[in-house]
Amino acid sequence: MKKNIFWLLFVLFITFIFIFPGCVGSPEPKDDKESTVKAAPDWFFNPPDEDEKYKYFIGSGTSESGDISEAENNAIRDLMDSIIMFIGVQVDSDTTATARASLDDFSSDISQTVKTTGSARVSGFDIKEKLPHEKEGKITMYLLARYEKKELNKERDRIRKIFEEKYEAISGPEAEGDSFASKKKYYSAALKYIEAAGAASSSDVTNAEIKFERNINKAKGSIEKINLIKINDKLNGLAGEAFPEPFTIKVVSGASEDDPGIPDVVLEIGYKEMTDKGKMRARSQKMKTNAEGILTFDHPIPNFVGSDTVRMNLDFESYMEPLWEVPAQYDEMVDGLDSLIAGKKVVFDYKVESNAKNVTTGIVILDLDYDAAAIKKTETAASLLSALTNEGFKVKLLSIRPTELKDKSDFDIIELLVNKYKSEISRVIFGTARVLSFSNNEGKVFAKSSATVQIVDLMTEEILLTVVKSVNAMGADESAAQSAGFARLGNDIGKEIKNKLR
Repeated sequence: MKKNIFWLLFVLFITFIFIFPGCVGSPEPKDDKESTVKAAPDWFFNPPDEDEKYKYFIGSGTSESGDISEAENNAIRDLMDSIIMFIGVQVDSDTTATARASLDDFSSDISQTVKTTGSARVSGFDIKEKLPHEKEGKITMYLLARYEKKELNKERDRIRKIFEEKYEAISGPEAEGDSFASKKKYYSAALKYIEAAGAASSSDVTNAEIKFERNINKAKGSIEKINLIKINDKLNGLAGEAFPEPFTIKVVSGASEDDPGIPDVVLEIGYKEMTDKGKMRARSQKMKTNAEGILTFDHPIPNFVGSDTVRMNLDFESYMEPLWEVPAQYDEMVDGLDSLIAGKKVVFDYKVESNAKNVTTGIVILDLDYDAAAIKKTETAASLLSALTNEGFKVKLLSIRPTELKDKSDFDIIELLVNKYKSEISRVIFGTARVLSFSNNEGKVFAKSSATVQIVDLMTEEILLTVVKSVNAMGADESAAQSAGFARLGNDIGKEIKNKLR
């Protein structure tokens, strides 16, 4: 009987355990409302769709050690990755320091807004939800942010521009240069490569020096293919008259006149003019080639006599300016490019003769001794006659006695010459030569002499040129020194008339 009672109690005990399991050793249920951490929220898996005003971003980050600050920082980085992905920029080896710094500042402002309640570091951006979740000693932070579309797009455009502007300053012109070079437009290509090199020299992009050197070398390669071909040369002209034809050049992509011409190439043209004071001065101007690559230069009417040159060379001055201030490590490359450009030039030779050579001209010069007495010999006139004859002038000594000029005014002399010679000749060279002093040195006699002569046009009675000369001459005695002085005066006056009389 006892045995049956024991088994009955055992069955009842087992039945009680299975039917009412919560009554035996079960912990009390946890109240979720009292929990300080929560699991991943629904909005993390199903973020809100953007609406008319806002675009939404989520981020999450975990700390394996349970550090909530670390989890928050990781979540902020994840959130920033989403925002940057929307902005559409990527940090790579060509990203400038300026762009990196701008993006870092933006990220810092986002971070401060997440961490600081009520912060408004970024216009239009705020945190809607911020939820930590703890599991097995780890903490995960979940973030839900919203960004006003208007402000977000404004920031996107700003950052994109910063990312693009410096990189494009190099890659853009370089790509254009490559395109021009492929079409054999070497001048345009060189300009673009120089522009790209200038941008690289002042840029903080990675490998800026490599980009600088690459573009300098590309510029040199293009310029080497450009050549200046003279179409004419050795022109002859007359003083006071235009050259019979312009100085003409063709700029080509190649080495001969038959090669394709390059349009719109800027050339610097150097030439000379004589000032009103009789001194030569250098002048220059810049011109462009036409559609066929040809440039014609009409030299100003020459106001002098003699031989000279016209120089034409490639002009890259304004394009090279950004390279003059490059860091010192670039100087050698810039100098090499500049030397190559300077070598692209041509020089035209020309000769200007006096039109006065073709005009029959008379000569009458009164020679006076040291006492201002007239000398019967006309040594100055004879020397001048010889000098001008040797230069091809049509000159002759007039039959008038030089003494007829003594003590007469220029007006009276011109009137006399017009009345007597107007029907025979067009011009007359008249004037006076005189010994000013004698000196002795080691048994030799030196004479200082001077002369003033004028050239008059008998048709218009206009004085065309006035020449004043002084010389020192040596002789065995005063007579010889005097004659040597007059001879030298005539020769020097002849040179000046040749160079200046038109």
